[in-house]
Amino acid sequence: MNKLKADTAKIILTNKMLCPQQDEVFKANDMMKDFELFMPQRYRTENPVFHVSLNPHPDDKLSDIELSAIAEEYMKRMGYGSQPYVVFKHQDISRHHLHIVSVRVNEEGKKINDKFERRRSKDITRSLEQKYGLHTAEKVPKEKKADLKMVDVNQGNIKEQVENVVREVMGKYHFLTFTEYKAVLTKFNIAAEEVKGSHYGTSYSGIVYSATDNDDNKVGNPFSAATLGKFAGSEALEKKYLASKEHIEKSRPAAPLKRAINKAFSGATTKEQLQYNLFQDGIGVVYRENAAGRLYGVTFIDHNTGVVLNGSRLGKEYAANAIVDRIENPRQHEHLTTTTQPQNSTQFTPQQQPHPTQETQPILRTEQHPESSGIGNSIGSLFDIPILPNGDDPEEEMFRRRMQRKKKKGRRM
Repeated sequence: MNKLKADTAKIILTNKMLCPQQDEVFKANDMMKDFELFMPQRYRTENPVFHVSLNPHPDDKLSDIELSAIAEEYMKRMGYGSQPYVVFKHQDISRHHLHIVSVRVNEEGKKINDKFERRRSKDITRSLEQKYGLHTAEKVPKEKKADLKMVDVNQGNIKEQVENVVREVMGKYHFLTFTEYKAVLTKFNIAAEEVKGSHYGTSYSGIVYSATDNDDNKVGNPFSAATLGKFAGSEALEKKYLASKEHIEKSRPAAPLKRAINKAFSGATTKEQLQYNLFQDGIGVVYRENAAGRLYGVTFIDHNTGVVLNGSRLGKEYAANAIVDRIENPRQHEHLTTTTQPQNSTQFTPQQQPHPTQETQPILRTEQHPESSGIGNSIGSLFDIPILPNGDDPEEEMFRRRMQRKKKKGRRM
């Protein structure tokens, strides 16, 4: 709490706590009262305090949304999902880490099971590392291949970092268009653009890569695909699209991905909460908005299978316009939601953005565009859309055309 006052920490998640008003801040005394109100006056547990620290690897650059999802899942699996707790993010050192404070006594005065607590905590954090693709806390052999991680411009050697990420993405993920490819790269702080033109009558086309910061702003000089290697160029991408199409036809990932998305809509009242819910199942989402803040595209990235699909490939219910409508009018889409929100839902504080015991050292890294409309819900329709190697985004194009038609109508009036 002292670090909150020093502005070197913040609260990113609370559960069963009375959140302060918009213009107020958390106070230690108020938190103590919330904890005490939850527990009965009499209990036999000598030490009712639960405190744990989750420490991400320095190379695991996680957003508050992702850290919140991991903290919540950890608490549920440790048996504290129904307990009141507060998740602090300390950022006074380069190694950002979490502190979770809760109580060991439930509402009935019974102690939360703490048998083999340290062992269970270690097993859970190892499981979370695997689920979210994080660096392990165990010693890694030198000969082990480097993990895929975000580009960090502060580390220098930016070209080498970009080259490593692009190579790994090309090998691990399966995508059908340049838009989907770009969506994956944004999760690792890389922007990619197609460039076309002519020089003295000779046409040319290529791909340019740039490192970005955590706010998607380009940093430093761009790199042409030729400077990175043939694996990063247009010809390699064309082959990748065809290989991905064959892989997706065989693996048929649409049905389980739809189920996960439908589940994530339960209780999601904002795009950020939908992103938060999806992350808990190892699925990233990239939203594309215009200058006015209107959503015109969405891409889903299944980190478990490596499959990347624009929303409308899955069906019209998963395209950008439908995403907004499903969030704003959930009752009209109840038939799509396969699960209901649990009663003990997480409470987000106004400061939040919904993207093991005793100082256990683990976990933590990850991660986070639709095509034409009229796609059916069957898996077979997934490939009714042509591959678009030129990088066009059909949904964005449809949005632009609608805007042009509105302008023309306005002129006639």
